[in-house]
Amino acid sequence: MSARLPWLLVAVLLSTVAALLVFVLRTRLGARATEAALWAGSAFGGSMLVVLGALVFLFGG
Repeated sequence: MSARLPWLLVAVLLSTVAALLVFVLRTRLGARATEAALWAGSAFGGSMLVVLGALVFLFGG
């Protein structure tokens, strides 16, 4: 097993948690579920970019 796989799984888990938090917060603020899902998808993608960028910076390409 590659040493990068656990870090990739951590990145996916962190991004999923961020997306779930955004979804819950947006629905609590009165947004419909479809609108909240769009915000959550954006949060997932953005956090994946940030976390993967940090991993590339730390461990090299």
